[in-house]
Amino acid sequence: MSQQKLQTEFQFANPGEMSIREALEQASDAHDFYFSYQSSLVEVDKPLPLDHYNGTIAGFLAEALGEQYEFREIPGYIIIRYAPGVLDLEAEMETGSRQVTVKGHVKDLRTQKNLGYATVYERNTLTSTLTDQNGYFELKLRQSNPSIWLTLGKENYRDTTFMLLPQVDIQAKRGNGRFRYYPDDGSAEEMEQSFFGRMFIGVRQRFQRLNLGGFFAENPYQMSFIPGLSSQGMFSSQMINKFSLNLLGGYTAGVDGFEAAGIFNINQRDVRYFQMAGIFNMVGGEVNGFQVAGIFNSVYKNVSGFQVAGLHNHTRGRARGLQVAGLYNRTDSTANHQIAGLINKAKGTTGFQIAGLANLARNHANGLQLAGLFNHTKGTAHHQMAGLFNKAGHVKGSQFGLVNIAESSDNPIGLVNFVKNGKKSLALGTDESRFAHLTLRSGGRKFYGLLGTAYFPGQTEAPLALEAGFGLHLLETRAYTMDLELVIRVATDFRNVSNHTNSFKYLHGFNMGKNTRLFAGPTFNFTVLDPGQDISVPGMVFYERTNRHGTYGLYGGFIAGIQYVF
Repeated sequence: MSQQKLQTEFQFANPGEMSIREALEQASDAHDFYFSYQSSLVEVDKPLPLDHYNGTIAGFLAEALGEQYEFREIPGYIIIRYAPGVLDLEAEMETGSRQVTVKGHVKDLRTQKNLGYATVYERNTLTSTLTDQNGYFELKLRQSNPSIWLTLGKENYRDTTFMLLPQVDIQAKRGNGRFRYYPDDGSAEEMEQSFFGRMFIGVRQRFQRLNLGGFFAENPYQMSFIPGLSSQGMFSSQMINKFSLNLLGGYTAGVDGFEAAGIFNINQRDVRYFQMAGIFNMVGGEVNGFQVAGIFNSVYKNVSGFQVAGLHNHTRGRARGLQVAGLYNRTDSTANHQIAGLINKAKGTTGFQIAGLANLARNHANGLQLAGLFNHTKGTAHHQMAGLFNKAGHVKGSQFGLVNIAESSDNPIGLVNFVKNGKKSLALGTDESRFAHLTLRSGGRKFYGLLGTAYFPGQTEAPLALEAGFGLHLLETRAYTMDLELVIRVATDFRNVSNHTNSFKYLHGFNMGKNTRLFAGPTFNFTVLDPGQDISVPGMVFYERTNRHGTYGLYGGFIAGIQYVF
């Protein structure tokens, strides 16, 4: 690896209270790179033990942190590892006609004790194994290179590379394989601790990840039957492939092309372009492209593209694109678009949510929420439509449902609207049909809903009625209001009779005080009366017709009453 940054000249003067973290930030800002380290193991907040420094960055790190750390460099990063231990190798080679077998022990250089569960891999072929509990290993390699580069890795030990030479034709040649580095952010460990991670990721592969840290290799393809039983052997969990085929399931570092599995795919880091599995996909990094699973997809970082699951999608980061699930979509951060058979849940949305049952957004919903039962947004919502009720903090667009609840909403379109800064009133009135009405009006600054009951004293055929409708505030001053309403009334005896009246009302209100208002206005009505009743069309009749199905009438009327505004 290149050592350009580590050998860069660096100088500074310590004003007396500088921490190691501040000195690292000064070095990275001056030379345009990042430091990567595990904060629980590197004590960067303690005081810097240097008054001044003039030398290379590598020398500065050695003096500031001490000899228990090692420093590696890859493009854009200097990696600081806590590695007080030093590895040693005791090995022998057996050369066959087509393969070389390397056997030996991995030891602690200082104590000479054998070390169990250390990673041993050959850098040219990327063939790897773990030592057993006694530190013994056996590695079979294709006989393609005359020299063998064995790299030893173990958590809290310095990576160490040995070159093994056969007895003849001595030459040293390294392969040109490509490597990547990803800083440890805890997502791989979290994935391993999940239910499916514990079920399908073996102990040996977990040691492999710990020993090799954030280093990964690239390879054109891999095939596996189950995790660990693959064309790349134990090294598959550290390999990023262009093409990956898992007959039952596989555990790889990531995909930069195409991956398919009969049952499951598990990836330690990122997936790009296309991934499909018969049961589930689980990705510790990001997904960029198309991901489809028969049951569920689980992504520990962001998704950019199209995510489809038969039952459930879960993205712990952002979901930029479209999530489609048979039952449930969940995004722990912001989602763009979600479609689910039952429930969509996100921290916030920038597009639409469509669900058969419910949509839930914790912070904001900046598009359309459409649900069969209810929508709930704790923060700001734009447009909500639900079969039963909508609830939001502040609504910038409209709410359409039987019941709407909001801190503020100008345009709630529902029968009952509980808007904190809205308007509510309870009215008692009568009209040309001689029904006495008790009506609740509730809504926002422009639209409101109404729900009420009515009673016709002395009427025996259809004395009780239920009313529902919508209204629009046209004008409001301190003394006068003007409203339009569309109301449906159903009068019945709860046995045989059911009379329907649709009314368009033009109401004028006159404020008599802070909470009291008188209202009156003309109405235009269409009524349908069941046959066999001693009831006629009321008001100013414009049209009336009677047949065996009942009486149909078009008429004008008048309504008046008193409101209590609260």
